[in-house]
Amino acid sequence: MALEVRRLEAPDIESIEAREPPGQGFARAMWELQQRGESVLLVAWSDGVPVGSAQLDLRSDPWEVKNLHVDEQARGQGVGTALMAAAERLAAPTGRLTVGVGVDNPRARALYERLGYSQTGQETTTTYEYVDERGARRTATETDVLLVKDLAAAAHI
Repeated sequence: MALEVRRLEAPDIESIEAREPPGQGFARAMWELQQRGESVLLVAWSDGVPVGSAQLDLRSDPWEVKNLHVDEQARGQGVGTALMAAAERLAAPTGRLTVGVGVDNPRARALYERLGYSQTGQETTTTYEYVDERGARRTATETDVLLVKDLAAAAHI
């Protein structure tokens, strides 16, 4: 799979929205945050089709990767790794990057640990609303552990 990872651009919004559940509004919300300089949405493309994305939240200190998602059919093909590498390149001048991972998501945690992220000891439980694949509003509660990577040290390896 040939991948291109780049920042969300205005012409991308409709293409990404067409793949979202009805009423989700994720791409537009991310575009608004990006326009305000609060975050960057990195999108992975394969043959002109978006196959994954990751939000780089610039409001947190250190910056944090949030909402990393890889389409089911593209999982295990390096998309998550490519998204994290792009986030690390953008965050390199800040020195560190964090990522939260659900305690019930061992596959994602293994990826982050393989990439050099380690536990911070911080754990948060968040309740939020989302739109499911049928367009219905749902509520979920998720417990995450926060992982961190020292990008300066990683650059010297």
